[in-house]
Amino acid sequence: MLGAAAGVLWLGLARSASAQAQAALLVLAGAGYKRPVEALCAAFTQATGLVVERSYGNLQQMFAQAQASGRVDVLVGDASFIDQAQGLQLPRRVALGQGILTLAWRRHLPVPDGLSGLAGLRQMLAQPSWSVALPNPQQAVYGNAAKQLLQAQGLWQGLQERLKVVATVPQVSAYLSSGEIDLGFVNLTEALAAKDLLGGFITLPSGDGSYAEVAIVAAMAEASKSTLALTNTQQFALFLETPVARGILRRAGL
Repeated sequence: MLGAAAGVLWLGLARSASAQAQAALLVLAGAGYKRPVEALCAAFTQATGLVVERSYGNLQQMFAQAQASGRVDVLVGDASFIDQAQGLQLPRRVALGQGILTLAWRRHLPVPDGLSGLAGLRQMLAQPSWSVALPNPQQAVYGNAAKQLLQAQGLWQGLQERLKVVATVPQVSAYLSSGEIDLGFVNLTEALAAKDLLGGFITLPSGDGSYAEVAIVAAMAEASKSTLALTNTQQFALFLETPVARGILRRAGL
């Protein structure tokens, strides 16, 4: 995290830059992180005057967009997914936090009190009439995490007849909110943001017998050696280390 002196440096540079004509910054992000990224971009614009363009989808969609357009300033998502992307020159990483998988359920579903963790997961998935949704495991971080967990627990094959695969995390929560699906795998950030529209959720740990850790990062180009003329991207990187940005990320479950 930035010290007080670094924070003052960032704020001074940001105020100076805001007096100049600014080009837009383009931020691409996994759809499961739309809400905190929107909040980060709004706070950054308020502090600097820099306009931020944003685009969301599963990370495969983001990779395709970046490659087709030839432009991306910041890409927010799972570090391991980003590392596999071809043709993106975004070697710098700013750590944003650890992503956590959850199993959420629709309102009015008769879920017993006190369920938690993998034992709670197994108990809920044992209900043969309850439908289940997850993001596409081939394209979305938390779809991949959910599949890893279900396979590790020996539950994947048995779910196929009642499993609905969608493109993104927000689509899972939309199905849950509308009551069209009983259970759905989403990340903790999405579950917290949509909690008033859900019946509830349990968090699921990563590790042995579950899914690989999900490290959420902002990927971008390497920083310039000069601190006198920061690029828009460098300003954003510094902003991500400020108490304002860290507070947004913490409230989003990161």
